[in-house]
Amino acid sequence: MAAIKTCIIGLGYRGKRLLTLLSSIDDFDIVSVFDPCVDEDISMKYNSFSNGKDDYRNMILQCSPDLVIIASPWEYHVEQAVFAVLNGCHVALEIKGGLYIDEYKPLLEAAIEKGRNIYPLENTVFMREHMSMLNLINSGVLGKIVAVKGGYRHDLRKILLNEDGEIGRNPGTEGIWRGRFYLKDNADIYPTHGLAPICLFSGIGRTDKITELVSFASASHGISEYINRCGGNAGQKITMGDVIVTQMLTEKGTLVTLTHDTTLPRPRSLDIEVQGSKGIWRGEFRKIYIENVSPYETWEDDAVYIDRFEHEAWKKWGKDAVIIDEHHKGMDYIMLKYLAEDIKGKEIYPINISDLALWTSVTPLSKTSIAEGRIVFS
Repeated sequence: MAAIKTCIIGLGYRGKRLLTLLSSIDDFDIVSVFDPCVDEDISMKYNSFSNGKDDYRNMILQCSPDLVIIASPWEYHVEQAVFAVLNGCHVALEIKGGLYIDEYKPLLEAAIEKGRNIYPLENTVFMREHMSMLNLINSGVLGKIVAVKGGYRHDLRKILLNEDGEIGRNPGTEGIWRGRFYLKDNADIYPTHGLAPICLFSGIGRTDKITELVSFASASHGISEYINRCGGNAGQKITMGDVIVTQMLTEKGTLVTLTHDTTLPRPRSLDIEVQGSKGIWRGEFRKIYIENVSPYETWEDDAVYIDRFEHEAWKKWGKDAVIIDEHHKGMDYIMLKYLAEDIKGKEIYPINISDLALWTSVTPLSKTSIAEGRIVFS
């Protein structure tokens, strides 16, 4: 099969990184890009569309791509994806929080009608240790999964706020639109980075399903103090708690804990932990303990297990991945290679639109739970 004719919608931070990676993978042919504010250096190198927010439609109609990659602000995703699918394109969607329940229903219906695929670009699924751990779990090494946790714990204050301490006014970053959520919502607005891998580890969306959800929000001291230090408006109404904790229970009794933590000083973390009836893995610290295998009550480094259960994708593409995709330690590269192989009919991409709908539903459900102070039955 010839290289996959590819268009990209959205050239902010994430779109540019994907553009760079796609350009280094022979499977993809970048035929055009769209952004209302496309950079001059990109417009000189690529066929570009930038005449208003709907010019992506002209790009799709004129270029007839096989694949459209969408990395625009979240509120545009479904509209842009539906248009692409109805015009015969596969779609790869950058990751986000759900704006409302059943947000993806029209996209799923369009994809079924047109026989097109939707590829969620959740790169944490493709981390080397996560793919190895999925093999280890499926082999029964940790026994039956009892509890999992994960999160998006990443200090975003310098992205969300400008130097004057104003939210949503940081030009040149995704904070220009993402910051607005902190002024109107109180919810886990970015659940997928932590939730996606632990759903696969525990079979959620496959052999199990979430039945109950409850969320709690902390005070907003961290972001408020940061605004004050920057000389910003101390009266700015912040609706988002510094830390949002969501707990979910599945039909089979697995306990899921998810954390959103983006406005406090801390090193970046996905906070992954998987606890089973025979052992436990702490992904953040790369430690594992297996009953009757590990020294009694003593953590082991997980490296030998990650090597032993290495996924076939990493065996095939891992060497190139860590060189070409140094920024994300190879997981974006593996993700894009998997996507290409799926379109070519050689592999099956491991996640789908139903997974994305499940993960992102945590956003509106957590918002309801916090606002109404109750357990939500999903």
